Amino acid sequence: MMKARKTNQGFTLIELLIVIAIIGLLATLAIVSLSTAQQKARDAKRIADLKQIQNAVELYNSEHNGAYPIASAAANNIWAGTAAPAFAFALNPYLTNMPQDPTNDGTYYYAYGSTSTGTAYFVGATLEADNSALDGDDDTAWTAAGGSPTMVGLDTVLSTDTVAASVDSYTCVDSAAPYRYCVTN
Repeated sequence: MMKARKTNQGFTLIELLIVIAIIGLLATLAIVSLSTAQQKARDAKRIADLKQIQNAVELYNSEHNGAYPIASAAANNIWAGTAAPAFAFALNPYLTNMPQDPTNDGTYYYAYGSTSTGTAYFVGATLEADNSALDGDDDTAWTAAGGSPTMVGLDTVLSTDTVAASVDSYTCVDSAAPYRYCVTN
């Protein structure tokens, strides 16, 4: 009578651990890539939204004798689902739905500022990652002067910014140099 020969078929513990480690590494790389792609997609939406707001502001200007909407010193942020009421009302004929930042939190939101006479303006947002659009944007410095933003000059740093600093009501420039994308007239 023949004895059945028992062969060990299967994977050793070492082989299983190596395969699990490789799968874990690939999963980590996929998650990081997805996160980067999501950041870039949100930034692309921010840039498109600012151009849409800029177009509405320019249409307003063409129908109001060369004047831009005057920002309220205390309420020119387009954030948390709302816009400064006077700003949203002024742009309503040109922009029925005010765009909102895709993240829309205390760090990422859109801001609008103008001179007190309506001769100049900026629309800004903070981007999550470096973007080639930063090389061509307007890095205009705004300071609060008498309760109204006043354009005071140009930033010399274009795209060497840091992640996740917020655009405040008056400035597209910051000493911490965040990824700020701003458009002006």
